Amino acid sequence: MVKYIMTCMFMFVSGTSMAQISSFRLQASGLTCALCARSIHKNLETVAWISRVETDLEKSEFVIRIKPDMAVDADMITKKVEDAGFGVASLTIIARVSQRSLQPDQHLTLNGMSMHIVADQGNAKAGEVSLRLVDKSFLGYKEQKMFSKLSKHDCFITGKASSDCCKAAGIKEGSRIFHVII
Repeated sequence: MVKYIMTCMFMFVSGTSMAQISSFRLQASGLTCALCARSIHKNLETVAWISRVETDLEKSEFVIRIKPDMAVDADMITKKVEDAGFGVASLTIIARVSQRSLQPDQHLTLNGMSMHIVADQGNAKAGEVSLRLVDKSFLGYKEQKMFSKLSKHDCFITGKASSDCCKAAGIKEGSRIFHVII
């Protein structure tokens, strides 16, 4: 029995350490020049868990590299972009996951961020995955309206874990939960 418990604990620890965010891909709105991009770049570099920021001016896109094994918060990225005077048009998480398949209505916690998968675009597999954030603070108005039809759960509307779905996944009611599509 002790061997069984130890084996289960080892599998849990090794499985969770394999699942982590490596980077974010940010598309900013409102950029008009290199100085605008530089402002966002400088703001993002002040976040402790960000190791490096790469900028693609042509696409108004930033790749935000994450320090390994650190807790992250996508809301902090939005705050830093808005503090620079711009908006977030799109934010995608790039993560390595050990689960063999990710499915809609599944919950996932990576680097301290609790997520609820609301839709699958056919990319669900173990390895590196892209998880696009679809909460209202990460979308334009038209996309927000389109994605609002994906889920009827309270947590999707409020951004806070609710008892109707998140509690069963072990996520504390009222805590921040992010909604993603694969």
